[in-house]
Amino acid sequence: MRRSVYVVGVLVVLLGGCDLADDKTPERVSNGTNALDVTVPGRPTPGSLALTEHVIARLKARDAEGLARYADADDTARDNAARWMARWGDAARRPATAHFGLGEKDASVDIRFTGERSPMSLLLVPEHEDAPYDDAYVVVLDDGR
Repeated sequence: MRRSVYVVGVLVVLLGGCDLADDKTPERVSNGTNALDVTVPGRPTPGSLALTEHVIARLKARDAEGLARYADADDTARDNAARWMARWGDAARRPATAHFGLGEKDASVDIRFTGERSPMSLLLVPEHEDAPYDDAYVVVLDDGR
């Protein structure tokens, strides 16, 4: 009896310092970008690459609402995200190559999915107008892409 009380006491002390509620899953796994098959020739900035991966992951997951969250603050973001989903959702499940064209503040990305005739073109603009060089972008989801 004494031994079991001792063992329980030791376990309480050992596990008491552990926060079992914290999710230790790496962000790339939990946000879906880890499983992407994307080739990137060239040298994109970390921010432009991360946003491009998030856009492809949301398309692949068929998550229009999630895609709209990465869009610029526009009243039509949800509708445009749904259109992008209809056009590019199936293609995003295949391997892709992303070609980055970095401008002074904006970035453009042409993504070629295997089996698609035309590329998906992204326009990335600074997330914060007052800090255009901080490498944080949002995607412009217009209905013409």
